[in-house]
Amino acid sequence: MGVGIKYITADGQERSLDELFHFDHVTAALLAIDHVHHEIHEAHTYTASKVITLPAGGSANILISTGSVAKHEFAHLIYQVISDDVLTVNFFEEPDYAGGNALVTFNRNREHTTESSMVTLADTATDSGGGTGTLIWTFKAGANKTVTASESERFEFILKEDTKYLLQAVGAQNDIVTFLLDWYEHGEGR
Repeated sequence: MGVGIKYITADGQERSLDELFHFDHVTAALLAIDHVHHEIHEAHTYTASKVITLPAGGSANILISTGSVAKHEFAHLIYQVISDDVLTVNFFEEPDYAGGNALVTFNRNREHTTESSMVTLADTATDSGGGTGTLIWTFKAGANKTVTASESERFEFILKEDTKYLLQAVGAQNDIVTFLLDWYEHGEGR
């Protein structure tokens, strides 16, 4: 079942809207998915997670490093940090941090093995002497709460190329903290 609406192309040919849009064959409802869901289908969306017990001093870090790509693409990051205790989450740009253990990342479209071309993550990076960088986002949550830069555009961060970021959780010693990171890569020509 199509919608039966026609249009004329620039070269004078008659075409059906069914050729441009997808409609449900029973109800004729327009079928569409949001942009992030589209990026999953295109195999441009990635995920990583890490569970960390906070050490003495009560903080844990995830170092996020972006590379430079020829296509002028950007990583669009959302994250969640979950804790059983009171927690402060800080997000810094251009920290002087290095090292750490690489986190395994997965393509969210499990039919594809395409790896992230821009983002690398490390979970035990340390200060190289220049500090945490510029604080660009902070949030404090009570016990048993989730701190999130949710899927809402309001909390999505579009990361700069060739830049480091530090996602830091500060809380009570021996608290168990879960980091969940999701991003998609999008740029010119896609």
